[in-house]
Amino acid sequence: MRKCFTILLMLLFISINNYASERNEKLDESLLVSNQYSTLSDFNKTMSGSEEDYKLSLLNLQVDVLGPVFFGPLVSLDIQFANCIAIGPYVRWHYAGLLYQAVVTDWFTENSAVSLGSFSYGAQIKFIIPTGTGQHRPFIGVGAEKSQGKEIISEYLGGGDRINEFEQNIFHFDLGYRYTSSSAFNLSVGLGIGISQDTKQIAYNEGFEDMFDSYQLETRFLPMITLQLGWQLGK
Repeated sequence: MRKCFTILLMLLFISINNYASERNEKLDESLLVSNQYSTLSDFNKTMSGSEEDYKLSLLNLQVDVLGPVFFGPLVSLDIQFANCIAIGPYVRWHYAGLLYQAVVTDWFTENSAVSLGSFSYGAQIKFIIPTGTGQHRPFIGVGAEKSQGKEIISEYLGGGDRINEFEQNIFHFDLGYRYTSSSAFNLSVGLGIGISQDTKQIAYNEGFEDMFDSYQLETRFLPMITLQLGWQLGK
């Protein structure tokens, strides 16, 4: 009887010990999985960054790298506030724009050249809408621009140079996307439409500026494509 009782106690002890071991193993597995999920969550947060990492700084300097292909290189300086609004001036040098040169010179007509002083200046406002952390931002914008230029036709009718002088007011509407990195760099792609209204269209022989011919003023619609590299100053 005593031997049976001893064996029974031993079996009971073994059963309790096995049960406790299984419970500890399950608890350890649960803690391991929890730690893994926590580590993965922290990793994802680190990789994606936080809203603070992609917050807009006060100033953003941008250069349009497609400018030389179209209407000339463009440089802008935006003042950014409220983490979604950018407003600022810009300047465009028409002389260095391939398409501008082609249109003004009637596709590179002989003896026709664009003046080095052909340029425009303007101002724009953009609403750069943050999504998620703010790394990816669609934007809409409007702007106004004053353009002025000259075409110089050398040896006009066998004589001196003939100057065609013109000015336009341009209003444009833009849609686009901006990628903002956690550093100072940002990249913007935009599509737009501009309305160009002539305000001056005259021609005269060099040295006789007061004896000019006036031409009909026109309104044109201009498609716009931009690819701007930006650097946020002070970030």
